[in-house]
Amino acid sequence: MTDDEIDKIAQKVADLVLDGILQNADAVWHDNTELEEQKLLTELAGAMTALDFQLEAENYAACEDLKKQIIKIENKLNKFK
Repeated sequence: MTDDEIDKIAQKVADLVLDGILQNADAVWHDNTELEEQKLLTELAGAMTALDFQLEAENYAACEDLKKQIIKIENKLNKFK
């Protein structure tokens, strides 16, 4: 086997390994993005439930804080659209 043939094989192997790494990185990024979105949705649900509870109790100061928290979470969620 000549040096040129060895170089071609080495280059082919390197390309295949790099392609595999990049595909795996894309899958991991996608999974992390989904997890982050789910976490934010869970936080939003909790904040909205707390807001409803505080409205029933007529605790408007807490409602204002929760409203700000909900807006922050919604802004983060809008980045996923």
